[in-house]
Amino acid sequence: MTKIFLIRHAEAEGNIFRRAHGQYNGQIIGRGYAQIERLRSRFEHERIDAVYSSDLSRACVTASAIYKPHGLPLNTTERLREVKMGAWEDMPWGDIEHDDSEMSRYFNIDPAKWRVPEGEEFHHVQKRMKDCILEIAGKHDGETVAVFSHGFSIRAFICGILGLKSSDIRKVPYFDNTAVTLLRCDGDQITVEYQGDNSHLSNEHSTFANQTWWRSKRERVFENLRILPLDEDRDRLLLERFVKEAGKDIGAIKEYTAFLDEDAIGLVGVDNGRRTVDSGQLKVDSERRIVDSQFGDVGWIRYIYVRPELRSHNFGIQLLGQAVSFYRKIKRERLRICLPEDNTTLGFFEKFEFSKISDADGYNVLEKSIRNWN
Repeated sequence: MTKIFLIRHAEAEGNIFRRAHGQYNGQIIGRGYAQIERLRSRFEHERIDAVYSSDLSRACVTASAIYKPHGLPLNTTERLREVKMGAWEDMPWGDIEHDDSEMSRYFNIDPAKWRVPEGEEFHHVQKRMKDCILEIAGKHDGETVAVFSHGFSIRAFICGILGLKSSDIRKVPYFDNTAVTLLRCDGDQITVEYQGDNSHLSNEHSTFANQTWWRSKRERVFENLRILPLDEDRDRLLLERFVKEAGKDIGAIKEYTAFLDEDAIGLVGVDNGRRTVDSGQLKVDSERRIVDSQFGDVGWIRYIYVRPELRSHNFGIQLLGQAVSFYRKIKRERLRICLPEDNTTLGFFEKFEFSKISDADGYNVLEKSIRNWN
């Protein structure tokens, strides 16, 4: 008999950027680090003989909550990865729900019918997860093992173990980040003792306590934004509001508009280059040139704007996610923004691991690492 704790990774970019991160290598972010610390406390006095993890970064970093304090090596394998989402990888969920509504519906309510180019079929996820867990159990008979994986893959596995059809997957709840499932493995038999337990998290530290999409029985999540390239004619009214608030027009090399269903609600602009910015909202002095000449592979956020009446809904996080996605595709390793010292959004960026790297003339330059490749 082998005791296996099957654990979902901590809060990561896909969870709060609201993007389809299957085997895309999204990073731990936001509440994720606090969740990892609480997971460490939960298992502090639990006997653990071995730790296995998906080889994706968000799972490996979460696994550090157990393998490091227990002085164990980390065993990684592709077989514990999240479902491969193929053509959907790193797309905003709002775009997917709008443009591929049928497959989006199947993904949530009957994933055996889900098909996208280069995507992984549901039964394959179930088989690789089960085969991997049984192999781990066989290697550690009589021991206790922690196994780290991902939300969809764990639900698919549990669905199979419980003998449920794909169309009944909603009977398996969505699992919070760092939620724990306890398995007992005896030969080829796997018993689920409990599933998706997040009792180590307070509401403050729970991802699900701060989101609503998973509670809904709707087939579409209208809180997920669609993000499209800016069209000045289509987005004229939003641009006029933005220019009025900013004091002057703020252009960027690449600009995107965010839509809540069909309603334009926000903008993000990025600079894919090294040029001095001097505008009503952002200002960078000559130090920027020095920093850029010393450290290449830097991308700049020119602005993030959300309509004032919607700023309490955390939509800016999804616009930040668009900037991160844009720069990773062109292999930028760091992301920066320049803001006035008294800007009310400083706390927002600091919450998502931006740190001040310089200040001059009442402005701060903030930076975060976005590298997600070896």
